[in-house]
Amino acid sequence: MQIAGKKINDILVVSLEGELDHHTAGEVREYIDNLLEDPTIRNLIIDMKKLKFMDSSGLGVLLGRYKIISRRGGELGVVGINTQIDRIFVVSGLYKIIKAYDDLKQALNDTGGY
Repeated sequence: MQIAGKKINDILVVSLEGELDHHTAGEVREYIDNLLEDPTIRNLIIDMKKLKFMDSSGLGVLLGRYKIISRRGGELGVVGINTQIDRIFVVSGLYKIIKAYDDLKQALNDTGGY
């Protein structure tokens, strides 16, 4: 798993590459949580265009970060979801609380990053 994060205004953008499963969920959770210690971060966008696979452990990571961001009055968005991950979002109902975007620019525009 490769993880990269950057802050744009009050938005944290995290790019994931590889597989988000029970082997990597702890690493991703810890990485994002360390960055979220910055209280000025209000919104979170997770770029998944290079994420090949996600299981229920990945759902747990997303839900936990959603709770943190929503307590700050912010939103969690995702970008670049593939077909397999889309099915997980549909079945789990994640689209009811997490907004999906076609690209990063659209996500940033919607959350005030541009």
